Amino acid sequence: MNPIRSILFVELLGGMGDILIALPAIHALARSHTNASITVLTFAPGAELLQHDPWVQRVVVAEAGAARRSLDQLLATESFDLIVSDTNYDGMAERIQSTTAQTVTNMWRSPPADALVSDRFLSILLSEGVITQERAQQRLAQLHPTATETATAREVLGAAYRPLIFLCPDAGMAIKRWSVQHFTRLGQVLQQRYRATILVPVGANQAEAEALSQSIGGTAQVWRRGSLRSLAAVLAEADLVIAADTGLARIAAAVNTPTITLFGPSWHGRYGQPAPHVNLQGVPDCPERVIGNFTEQRCWYSGDCPFAWATCVDMVTPEQVMQAAAGLLKHPQPNAASLIPQPGQESQSKFPSKSPTLGI
Repeated sequence: MNPIRSILFVELLGGMGDILIALPAIHALARSHTNASITVLTFAPGAELLQHDPWVQRVVVAEAGAARRSLDQLLATESFDLIVSDTNYDGMAERIQSTTAQTVTNMWRSPPADALVSDRFLSILLSEGVITQERAQQRLAQLHPTATETATAREVLGAAYRPLIFLCPDAGMAIKRWSVQHFTRLGQVLQQRYRATILVPVGANQAEAEALSQSIGGTAQVWRRGSLRSLAAVLAEADLVIAADTGLARIAAAVNTPTITLFGPSWHGRYGQPAPHVNLQGVPDCPERVIGNFTEQRCWYSGDCPFAWATCVDMVTPEQVMQAAAGLLKHPQPNAASLIPQPGQESQSKFPSKSPTLGI
């Protein structure tokens, strides 16, 4: 077999979290072929996260809405020894297989119910003989904020009270969102028990983030939008991130910050993150759930749950999240309130409020 000198990884599923799910596979390929050059074809804004990655030599940003054309243009001008793709729509797998390269395009085949997708990718690459056993065991995605990005994050955060906890309510679909009432109760008790600083990052709707911050009260502040890399650097300084099943949770885990991720329609056993991160599933025995492919569920594209609740993620209670947080945080404050306050009850935090918005 000819030596592999150039590798293309095609990741065109479109979600910010998808590139992070694929990242352990990308790194395993690079570490298994240390003399090869790695090119990743993916979308913005996720492409930004691969900047300064020591294992990725080049990132090609695909044109939004023109994934197949972007792939065709790249393959028309360059050749690769190995092409790996997690993307099969629009005939892309067949186009890749038509090249002279060694290819792996069936990354979603026969998914086990309780194997993380990122782990499944590694096992397939191992079975195809394109990564080594040693590299297949390196399961965690890893992002690399620069020294300047880290210094800027620390400067902006200043002397924030510890623990520093991000509560991330935003999600790409309403059915994946935990309720504002749950986040409010959780934020208040985190302040009461740990005297935590609570940061709420702005997602698609700044007004919603501001309303949640004000509802929590006390030390809660809004973290305004910036670049993904600046956000990654800030999340690396946090003590805990609690989020819906979104890319923010994956970014936090990839910079080694403990996470609690709240799952509803998608299955935590496939889309969660490895320990010590915590994955909490709403309604594990939902009869509508299709573990192998959540896009086949009635709720996925409609956004409407067919049952009594608005979304099954709301069946995860603040008490469950607090129990998980207690295992990841240390040193609760003595004589702090032991009960989660009811919605509308003011926080008893003794710390003064800070500026309402922070960010880089």
